[in-house]
Amino acid sequence: MKSNSKVWMGVTLTAILVGTVAIAGCSSKSKEPASSATGTEVAVKKGNITSSMYDRGGVAASEGSYEDNRWTKWMNQNGPANVKFVPVLRAESTKKFNVLFASGSAPDIINEYDTNFRNSLYDQKQLLPIDDLLKDMPEYQKLLNENPQLKNAGTKPDGKLYEIGKMNEAYPLQSIFIRADWLKKLKLEAPKTTEDMLKVAKAFTELDPDGNGNKDTYGLNMSWNSELLVKGFFGDMDWAVKDGKVIRAWDNKAASLAFRKSLFDAGVLDKDYINDKTGAKAKQDFLNGKVGMYMHPNVNWFDFLVNDLATLKKNAPEAEVTPIAFPKSSLGEFTAEVQNPVQMTTVINAKTKDPVAAAKFIDFMLKPDNASKLISGDEGTHYTKGPNGCPQVSDAAKLKSEVSYAGDYAMFMTRITNKCNYVQNQFNQDLPDQKSALDLFKLAQTVYLDPSKQYPRIAVGEHMPPFSNDLNVIKTNVDKEILDLEVRTIVGGDKYSTEQGMKDMKSAWDKAGGKQLEDFMNSWYTDNKEKAFLAKDVWDIVNKQKDEVNK
Repeated sequence: MKSNSKVWMGVTLTAILVGTVAIAGCSSKSKEPASSATGTEVAVKKGNITSSMYDRGGVAASEGSYEDNRWTKWMNQNGPANVKFVPVLRAESTKKFNVLFASGSAPDIINEYDTNFRNSLYDQKQLLPIDDLLKDMPEYQKLLNENPQLKNAGTKPDGKLYEIGKMNEAYPLQSIFIRADWLKKLKLEAPKTTEDMLKVAKAFTELDPDGNGNKDTYGLNMSWNSELLVKGFFGDMDWAVKDGKVIRAWDNKAASLAFRKSLFDAGVLDKDYINDKTGAKAKQDFLNGKVGMYMHPNVNWFDFLVNDLATLKKNAPEAEVTPIAFPKSSLGEFTAEVQNPVQMTTVINAKTKDPVAAAKFIDFMLKPDNASKLISGDEGTHYTKGPNGCPQVSDAAKLKSEVSYAGDYAMFMTRITNKCNYVQNQFNQDLPDQKSALDLFKLAQTVYLDPSKQYPRIAVGEHMPPFSNDLNVIKTNVDKEILDLEVRTIVGGDKYSTEQGMKDMKSAWDKAGGKQLEDFMNSWYTDNKEKAFLAKDVWDIVNKQKDEVNK
């Protein structure tokens, strides 16, 4: 899920081996099933279902398509159902689902990270409660028993269970990677405050740190996604708790906005950053050796530290990169957001014709022995077993091409039931590049998993309360207006000050009915602060997982 319900996506490598499912064939000599005492298996007819999955553009032409490839064949050959997969573009998923539901052709299994969208399906009575299906989902029932947070998160106001979710590793979701070699060359220290960061960014922009004689470097990047990370330096995440009440965090926004405007005015970032919606250009600039501090909003740690840094080293052989803590701001010290450890992902269409087949397919995917094929690939081809018994990747490029996209089919799968599935156990320490990558990951954990610092949100984005339809209309409209005013402030120079921008935002908030949103948030917090999954609960899971992975 992005910060809000968008944040929270990283692909982890599991270390599980493939199990088998025995499906008997029909006997042509007898119409009656043989007794189990004879040792002959009873014929089982597979149900037919459809299941959505995200199309992230990750399937190489040599692999086929999202609908038909080695992994869809494996799932249909070995699983308990015949599944037709429905790819949905990640960036347009809710729009596509709305069209599918309107036409009566929505999939039986809907995989979608957007909490608000899933809640809208519940409000429209489009979802099937799964309480009676748990008998066909023993793996998920076991997971619920071990992690009651999942049941709480998946239960709707009518008291029934509708959503299927997973337990994730609570690793740092965000990071600042700084060019340590540029710091050394310019005799600078890593920034400890936001004022330091601006100074270092100016030096990285103006003092030719790559030594090519051209002014072609940026101090840092700031796209739509990575801007959320910069806002996090100030806890600028819309809401805050003060004196036991939820308030609109205007002071945090004012400080954040002033800093972002100072970065733009100083010329330390791409002036056209606002059009870099996905952050693709900023990432390419970094990999080309042109960005001094890379604000990474959603880190896939293995892929970034092994594959992306290898690309950087090809383009800039002298590059040395290290993660640094969020700089201290006028609002205090904040830490990076953490991957949502309790994440709801999946619902079943109320109109599915074979809900048992859907339930059994999900349960098949949840079996520990069936995860490796989709996440780790094949032993000897994509990984070897290391001294600790966990899969270790020997050819990261091959794994990325042939296996990485397969995880899109299994977003509801909990992988951390085995400590081999934690990020730190993905790295092959016999390979120098992966050993150094592991060292960087462990450093990042120390830097960012720090409960002594403030978490930037009241709760992980996906655990914030959903607004009713009428309130959501208010929120959607005013959020857009405020975002437009933020952009106008940042790029407006002397003609549009931070003070004027904040004045206009507050006016827009009041006119749109923002007070109704504040009242709702306060009512929710008062009623749920003892049972809701809040920021403090994240640290409890972080500490628990530290113990589990180090056993």
